[in-house]
Amino acid sequence: MRIDLQCSGLEAPSGLRDYVARRMRFAIGRFRDQIQWARIKVADVNGPRGGADKRCVVQLRLRNCPDVIFSVTGTDARPVVDLAAERVSQVLVRRLARLRQFSREAAAGPDPVMAGT
Repeated sequence: MRIDLQCSGLEAPSGLRDYVARRMRFAIGRFRDQIQWARIKVADVNGPRGGADKRCVVQLRLRNCPDVIFSVTGTDARPVVDLAAERVSQVLVRRLARLRQFSREAAAGPDPVMAGT
């Protein structure tokens, strides 16, 4: 699994890139066999104007599933990254559970009760 990380427009506190990489690797690590690549971009959307302007965009290319793409916005970079890491874990659990359920249903074949109708 390849992780592409971009931090742009931020006066980055020391270690932000390492922090983002570590948090995302931890969040998606147990799913690494189902993920082809991950792209994480942390950016300052409004520049020097201030406000809720730090955004973390996550894009995951999954095997045999549609891509996962979402963003989280807030005032500080690290809490935004933390929230994105939590959310990516939740999304992957739901998405991959649906895929497993669909695979089991397809392997079981048609319902014998419904086949006669």
